[in-house]
Amino acid sequence: MRLETDVARRAPFARGRFAPSTTGPAHPGTLLAALLCWLDARSAGAEVVLRLEDLDLDRTKPGYVDGLRRDLEWFGLEWDEVVLQSHARERHEAALVEWVREGRVYACECSRSEIRAAGRRAPDGSHTYPGTCRARRVTVGDWRNESQVLRLELPSGWIELRDETGADLSGDAAADFGDPILRRRDGAFSYHFVSVLDDAAERVDRVVRGRDLMPTTRLQVALRKLLGLSVPSYRHHCLFLERRGKKLSKLHGAVDIETLRQHYDAEGLCGRLAELVGLGETLTGSAGGLHCRPDDLVSGFDWAQVRSEDRALVWDGTRLISEIKDRS
Repeated sequence: MRLETDVARRAPFARGRFAPSTTGPAHPGTLLAALLCWLDARSAGAEVVLRLEDLDLDRTKPGYVDGLRRDLEWFGLEWDEVVLQSHARERHEAALVEWVREGRVYACECSRSEIRAAGRRAPDGSHTYPGTCRARRVTVGDWRNESQVLRLELPSGWIELRDETGADLSGDAAADFGDPILRRRDGAFSYHFVSVLDDAAERVDRVVRGRDLMPTTRLQVALRKLLGLSVPSYRHHCLFLERRGKKLSKLHGAVDIETLRQHYDAEGLCGRLAELVGLGETLTGSAGGLHCRPDDLVSGFDWAQVRSEDRALVWDGTRLISEIKDRS
């Protein structure tokens, strides 16, 4: 069984972050991403921030934010700082206004079907925006009243980029994705835009996340460069998938933490997730499987132990079972 290969030694860093969307309860994929991000930081003696990304007003229901924070605390993870993304709106607006002043922002009235028809597939599965509405520039005096999507005219330019697994993420973000959305029609700022701003403001110089986000890394780096920000080190890890091969998520009916708690205590669930990705082999399990806390995994943590293969995860009503889905 192939494990993650460290092509480049982990670069020194001071601060990592885990940044989940607050659109539902935690599930095994959430907990795996949190655990790997947390272990990466703690094993390097670095700080780690929990940023609760609560900007999706349609999907962030009352109680989701506090519930997710409690879920992660129950699992055994503690943080050097906890921030709500919605509290940074002033920062997000200030960056947008600066680009408006520079004449880079325009209103886009294209529908999704029009973009699909005129564009082509982007690396993340979306459709490249062809720049149809670029002439509709907004000004400092009118952007707030604009009801359409606001986009950034992204300059073209080749970016040389590799993550620590050795994956080549180089490319021209403008050619691959087109002009990115900055603000949606509902007034919410876009994920890539605010993620870059918040990472910089929170002094994050290390990003560990699932490899489903790997294709958009160069887009975020392009935004960073346009803002004059330094580029963090990146590592992308394996995923839990549902049986048909889609990423395990709330959207695809992943078993939630309330159900898991009926059959696992925190140590049992942490141990099971650690086993599934190759961690905890130096710890002693029991007949019922490995039981541990995240703290128990810090001293022996090594990315070379983490399996690179994605795993299909199935809830059989009492336990998590899996099979390998090799996407390498």
